[in-house]
Amino acid sequence: MRSLLTLILFTIFFTSCTTTRWVVTDQNAVDGSAEPRVVSDRQAYILDSRPTVDEPIAKFQLYQIKDLEFPERVRVERTVQEYKPKWGFVLLGIAGAATAVVAANTGVILSGASVTQKIGLNLSAGLLSILSFTNLESTGDPIYTGETKLMRQSGVEARRDSVMIQPDDSVFVDVNIFLQDETLFSQEEVPAENGQLDLNLGSFADEMRGKINRDSEIRVRLSHDGLDDDFIIPTAQFLAPYLNINALVANLRSTPEGGNLNIVTEVGQGSFLELMNDDAEDFYRVQYEGSEYFVRKESGSIEWLSTADSGSALVFEFAELPFGEIDVEHSMPVLKPNNSSDRGLIISNGLNNGFDQRQYLQRDHQLFEAYLNTSFRLRDAQITTITEQQISSQLDEVEGMEGDGSLYVYLSGFGAVRERNNQPAIHLITDNGQGETLLPITEIFSELKRMNPGSLFLFIDLDYSVSDQQTSNGINRNGSSGLLQRTANNILRDLPNSVVVFSNRPGQQSSIYTGILDGNKRHSIFNYFLAEAIQQRKTRMSDLVNHLDRNVDYTSRRLHDQPQDIQAFGNLNLNLAQ
Repeated sequence: MRSLLTLILFTIFFTSCTTTRWVVTDQNAVDGSAEPRVVSDRQAYILDSRPTVDEPIAKFQLYQIKDLEFPERVRVERTVQEYKPKWGFVLLGIAGAATAVVAANTGVILSGASVTQKIGLNLSAGLLSILSFTNLESTGDPIYTGETKLMRQSGVEARRDSVMIQPDDSVFVDVNIFLQDETLFSQEEVPAENGQLDLNLGSFADEMRGKINRDSEIRVRLSHDGLDDDFIIPTAQFLAPYLNINALVANLRSTPEGGNLNIVTEVGQGSFLELMNDDAEDFYRVQYEGSEYFVRKESGSIEWLSTADSGSALVFEFAELPFGEIDVEHSMPVLKPNNSSDRGLIISNGLNNGFDQRQYLQRDHQLFEAYLNTSFRLRDAQITTITEQQISSQLDEVEGMEGDGSLYVYLSGFGAVRERNNQPAIHLITDNGQGETLLPITEIFSELKRMNPGSLFLFIDLDYSVSDQQTSNGINRNGSSGLLQRTANNILRDLPNSVVVFSNRPGQQSSIYTGILDGNKRHSIFNYFLAEAIQQRKTRMSDLVNHLDRNVDYTSRRLHDQPQDIQAFGNLNLNLAQ
């Protein structure tokens, strides 16, 4: 009975057993109570506010900076854990203990046991009972008491403590700004009021022009008290890419393709358009008034600007004007009655050319044709327009004039000077996608001579913007005037009643009449003043050429700072209206 009571007491005790232990909660706990070790103590500038495109001001502030080291220790915390017996082991132990007790105190299992044996069996029974209750298992999660303590040191933690300094007097700083290996700005003893220094990085946009891209960075070095503080700032943070329109007039297109159908509007030289993408082979993708358009890459160059410096993007947009709104497109005088023998020819390689399309050339053709219709009374059937390839073969189909009537010819497009028969000669140059094709204008002259008009008025308006070394060499050796004279003589020798007027010399461009103050006349300068002379009834060729000579070169130099010299050969006594 006593043994049974003892077993019950053990059972009650161990079923409600709890224990406490210390558990590691942090191997690197900072000992805040310990005095930190000061590694360094200095004054330095910190970039307090980064620049943006709208506000390209980098703001630097003076701080007192301390580098400290705090000891790290192992943190432990006291926990409380409840345990319960493993009842399988308890029952097995009690059964073993009971067997030993029965064997020691009765003769059922072991008869005639000695005193020593009985004592040993009773002791074994007690040990089995006790051991069966010591095999415990935890119950639930441990309870953290919040009691912690720090043990041994496990390391150190470095911390930086900074405090803003606002000295009463000005602090002087040496400022250096670098783009790669180039120094953009360098100045000693720049005053910093209250320890604050503001740098307008957008003001260096001009110095960085043509030298940066989307991945470029500048380095700002501030030197103070013998120490240098360097800051790396990407240029794309405070500058945005814009397309600066260099062409006189650039077309904004809805799709990255050539032609006229996708042209939405036009912008003038000096316009800035926000650049969105330049991955396309021939076009830039730009943004204007919230919409995206495409512009040919040769129309402009990329510049990085700050909108805070330049304000809103400057754009010169030309409103769409129907034909007849420009001053020379209306009020055309009637200068002669219809002559059924008269003919008009418009010849050009400038509309369907891989070198791009000459701006407003189609409108120039329309203007020339309008004066033929109105002032010289030619009917539509008397006017032939040739703007496709195979110009010579198409000219061959034009009927002859048998020495009667006047022939008015407007020859336009892209020209170049290339060697022919060991001499420089003027050619129409066309890019058909498979390479350049050349057509000597003397072949066109041969067709004009074949037509045999009573009088010939030939106006040649070629743009020599296609660069070519042979052109330059030929002009330098022989002179452009001599080249034009020899070219004109090919037709003047056989048709003495002829006048050949060149809009410019080889190597010069045929400029467009457009400018910020003058507006956009939507014609080449040459064609505009040719129409103006006829509008003013200056039909004698000497008067007409004098009008062109006074106005074309002056206007080109004034608007575009480029020369454009008129050259005329032949019988200047001829009259357009006779």
